[in-house]
Amino acid sequence: MRIYECQQRSEEWYRLRARPTCSSFKEFVTPARGDYAAGATDYAATIVAKKLNVYVEPPPSFWMQWGVENEPHAKAAYTAQTGNDIVEVGFIMPDGTDAWGGSPDGLIGDDGLVEIKCPAPETLLLYHAKGVLPPPYRPQVQGLLLLTERSWCDFFVWHPYVAPFLLRVESDIAYQTRIAEALLRLLEEITDLEEKLRWKI
Repeated sequence: MRIYECQQRSEEWYRLRARPTCSSFKEFVTPARGDYAAGATDYAATIVAKKLNVYVEPPPSFWMQWGVENEPHAKAAYTAQTGNDIVEVGFIMPDGTDAWGGSPDGLIGDDGLVEIKCPAPETLLLYHAKGVLPPPYRPQVQGLLLLTERSWCDFFVWHPYVAPFLLRVESDIAYQTRIAEALLRLLEEITDLEEKLRWKI
């Protein structure tokens, strides 16, 4: 993997994200089976718009902004609970291709990752009740493990007034293979759309 040291949410970071990223893998990979999702073409169009520098990022929701502001507190709480030091990175792309990448919330040691979420308290309580990785995050977490070739990811969910939820997610090679297949199909859609535009401009 290749690590690009840039500040997340900086101009450079947004430029690097003009490609499929792990946080959006749910747009073209179904959580349960890793199949190619019905909304994949819409996502391909979004990526092309980003590459053309005509995409406008939607304003963040309240809870998205809350998450950005509280992520440092959540990371400190994770380190206090686990003793794991978090190595922050800007953006990662795999060796051999610039076609996709991702921004993990942190690298842990030589084998792990951490993914931080700071949702509404009722959402955190629901995670405690179910005790599993929330399905919408499965493509993201397994995509990050595929990208970094690491063995596990700690999924850590934090709110200042609710006990945190910590779940260790192991690498699922079979599911990651399905992600890789879906990713290749998505990249073909992106290339096809760019080719269509080339003849219209």
